[in-house]
Amino acid sequence: MKKICFSGIALLLLLGSASQTLADGDFTFNPTLQFRGEYDDNLNFDNDNEKSDWLGVFIPSLKAAWQTPRLDIKGSAEAEIRRFCSESQFDDEYQRYKIDSSYQLFERLTLEAGGSYVKDSTLDSELDETGIVEDLYGRDRYTLDGGARYQLGERVSSSLNYSYGDTSYDSPNDIDYDSHSVVGSLSYLFRNQRDQVFLQPSYYSYKSDISKVDNYGLSLGWNRSLSEKLTLSCYLGLRYTDTEYSYHYYVPVFDPSSGTIIWQKKKETISEDDFGGTADLSLSGKTETLNYKLSYNRDLSYTSTGSPIDRDRFIGSIKWIMSQRLKSGFDAGLYFSKANDDYNDEDSIYFYLHPYISYRLMENHHLQIHYRYARTKDKTLAENDSYDRSRIWLALVFNFPKLLD
Repeated sequence: MKKICFSGIALLLLLGSASQTLADGDFTFNPTLQFRGEYDDNLNFDNDNEKSDWLGVFIPSLKAAWQTPRLDIKGSAEAEIRRFCSESQFDDEYQRYKIDSSYQLFERLTLEAGGSYVKDSTLDSELDETGIVEDLYGRDRYTLDGGARYQLGERVSSSLNYSYGDTSYDSPNDIDYDSHSVVGSLSYLFRNQRDQVFLQPSYYSYKSDISKVDNYGLSLGWNRSLSEKLTLSCYLGLRYTDTEYSYHYYVPVFDPSSGTIIWQKKKETISEDDFGGTADLSLSGKTETLNYKLSYNRDLSYTSTGSPIDRDRFIGSIKWIMSQRLKSGFDAGLYFSKANDDYNDEDSIYFYLHPYISYRLMENHHLQIHYRYARTKDKTLAENDSYDRSRIWLALVFNFPKLLD
């Protein structure tokens, strides 16, 4: 009910602000269907209780957009229905919804609003965000976003964005939490139209039943167009993190009224702070037949255990157009995740390799073959600390033509 209320409020506000301009807009609607047959040799990514199985995946999705000279609304919806041949206890239905909008209120002022809801698993989402392997349990997250962009001058612009998130888990061992973030930006575009510098202050807050994390940051950024098809982005910064932990325990207390010993619940709060560095570097380019990107990110991340971690993430991707019908690609990632406090012993390394190939059967329909290999090393385990997972799947993707109005 909480998710429905938030989503309904956001949608009503969006439609209310747009009601005067929708009649003159251009509407596009793009549905997609994907059927996938997959084999997974360690579907729960476990180190001592591996389960392998075949599964079928059906993914219907759609993207829609409405655009006028002043208003831009984009939305997407996707379902992922997963059915296993033998391990039916892992059958599940994922859902992903997202809406973003921007409205040019004045010549220099643009307002933005959006929201999302995702129902998936910790093994998918937490692994992508933190590089830490979790058990295969359900996770729900919804977000609301709002912000504004203001053009201060011909080459000077500013922005301010706020985001609220709520994350909840089906696992009894994971900790639900709320998050807030406020990110500002002040940028200057040089006369050469190729260099742009940024000053970006930020504040992030994470709160759960066992911890509260306040993270303050300041970054300097630089975007450089090295050529028409090659772009470099570089952000470097400092952060200050203040973490407060709450522990509950019971002590024996004599009750005079009953003349017996009872157990009384006590709460203890421990605080610690920490300074660190942040970085976000990327190089992206393209040629007639290639698209590629290399990136590195270092930042503080919040885990399902209610503790912050320092996460270093290297990502690389390349797409190659081999012919009019044949395309191939390769993605790879490397994560280093380490506890940021004295109360969590997390220390792990995770990497994955993902080659794939796609053949165009018809104008909008493709046959794809994917292989993904992943491996993790958990340094907190005394034995069997390194284990892997291999997946291979064949997919039929039907991209239907865009419907225009």
